[in-house]
Amino acid sequence: MSLLLNGAKTMTIAGTRMQCLEIYTGESYTLPISFTDANGNAANALVPNAWALTASANFYTIANVVYNESNTEVVLGNLTQLANVPSANYTIQTAFTNAQTGTAYLYIGNNITNNPANGVPNVTLANNTANSVLCLVTLTVSKQSSANASLADINREPLGFIVRYQ
Repeated sequence: MSLLLNGAKTMTIAGTRMQCLEIYTGESYTLPISFTDANGNAANALVPNAWALTASANFYTIANVVYNESNTEVVLGNLTQLANVPSANYTIQTAFTNAQTGTAYLYIGNNITNNPANGVPNVTLANNTANSVLCLVTLTVSKQSSANASLADINREPLGFIVRYQ
């Protein structure tokens, strides 16, 4: 399963490329999600049993940040995870809008960054600046295994959000 976001840049973390979106402090986004099969047809998230969606966020300090010449790729180095920020302190929601057609959404609230009263760090990512902070959102999809109905297949799709503090 791969997740493609419109208007995204590419971010490289520890040699792994992922897509990312820039979110400015105070902004919120609802991102549409469409699940499809290998042929591009809408996936029925009710079959064989209902799929489950969850989302979480982790915050990291970054020792170095480098943008390429065309500003389409960000290379991050030396990430250190910050202490867990309780999920009750910021808003991330995900749900199916129509499970039968595989359509869902992921909502990132405007309190995902710079909410020190709730323990959410000032999330900043500046070019070539040490000690930047990155918020990495992960969408988790679990569904019944097609090989064994008593097992669950779990996919975690990391979404990189470059959040700039203004």
